[in-house]
Parts: sequence; C-alpha cells; structure tokens
Amino acid sequence: MDRQAEGVARREPDIVCLQEVRASTAPWWRAALARIGLEFALDTGEVAAPRRLFNLTACRWELNPLPGILAPQPERVLGVVAEAPWGQLEVWNAHIPPAPSNGVIKAQTCEALYAELARSGTRRRILCGDLNTPRYESERGEVETFASNHPFEEERWDNAERSLLLGLAEWDLADVFRSLNGYGRRDVSWVFHTRARRKAAHRLDHVLAASELNATYCDYVHEWREAGLSDHSAMEAIFEPDRLL
Repeated sequence: MDRQAEGVARREPDIVCLQEVRASTAPWWRAALARIGLEFALDTGEVAAPRRLFNLTACRWELNPLPGILAPQPERVLGVVAEAPWGQLEVWNAHIPPAPSNGVIKAQTCEALYAELARSGTRRRILCGDLNTPRYESERGEVETFASNHPFEEERWDNAERSLLLGLAEWDLADVFRSLNGYGRRDVSWVFHTRARRKAAHRLDHVLAASELNATYCDYVHEWREAGLSDHSAMEAIFEPDRLL
C-alpha cells in the first residue's frame, strides 16, 4: 500500500477515485491522500454490508454526496459533487460487477447507471472506473460487448453494456481515451493468464467526461499493473476547463 500511495502522490492529482477498498484500508487511504492535499473524501462503505469491497473518492476541494443509484449493489457506484475552482464538478466513481459471479446484477447496474446519467444537467460531469466492458474494439471503432456470454438475454446485455461506453456520448459523456487517441491504440487495462497459458485481455477501465472540461490528456498507467500494484491499469486524465460554469 505504501508503494501504491507513493505512485498516486507522484501524479499530483486533484481527484482520486478508488474501487475495491475495504473497511480495513479506507482509513489508511484517507490519511495517505490527505497528506498530499486531498483532504476531502467520501466512500460507500456504509452500504457495502455484507459485501466487503466499496468505492472511495478523494479530492482537493470540498465534496458533497449525490443520492445512490437504484442498483442491487449500491456500494459499486459513488456519485459526488466537487466544489472545483471553475464550478461544480459531478464525479461518478463506478465498479460495474463482473458477470460470472454476479449474474444479471451486471446488466442491472449498467441500466441503473445509464438511467441516472442519460440526462441534461447544469454541472460538468465525469464517469470513471472499472466498467467491465467491452470485450473487444476494432481499429475501425467497432465495439463488441460480453453479451454473447448470455444467449438467453443477449440483446439486453448488449444494450446494457453498450449504453455506458457508447450511449452516454449522446449526453456529453464521451470516452476520453478514444477521443484523444483514436482506435489505433490497442491498450488493455486487465490481463488474465489462464492455467492453459491462454491470455484474456480487455480494456475495461475508462474515463468519460463532458466536452467543456477540455480533456488534454488521457492514458493508462500500465506500469503499476505490470509491477503488481494492482490487477488493473490505472487511468490518468488531465482537464483544462476554460471558463466558470
């Protein structure tokens, strides 16, 4: 954890969104992030029981919580409003559950989060985290979800996953990595080596953001995953909003 915190500190962030935090590690992370100026933090630990993992968002500016989404595991999505110097910023920190161990809960969570965010608003918004989709993206921008794993409800699963990664662009929440880097980049953020030495690799972690935030950089910090600090590559995004809202 010390190496994780040191890595985060070197990026000099204004906002940090963590997933899979535990009750035993949340106080440690709050203290570590406060030492680098992120004195305000909120988490979903109070709604996590009986599950052990939840989300935490820390920020340089004051945070206020947003109501939770209507999902079966509400601790997986944390919405906050940050009082940024250039206006209020709505930040959604999400960990969409993987389907094998959670069944239809994955589709339900995608649907609930889309229902919450598919709207116009007065605040600039960011959605980030482990969205557990897509399975594959072609260099021409074709996107394949994990819907084929669910043949009895394939259309529902496809719509649910696709609604987040692609559908929210209609509501000013576009995929920042693809917007800046195109589909020629073949990055993956999670790699699984099977016992049969086959490798599964997908780009599951994302930052979606409002155009007015003026994203100037978005990329993966693969070296943290490769060094064993996490099983996912972290994402870093830089925004340079040009006016108050």
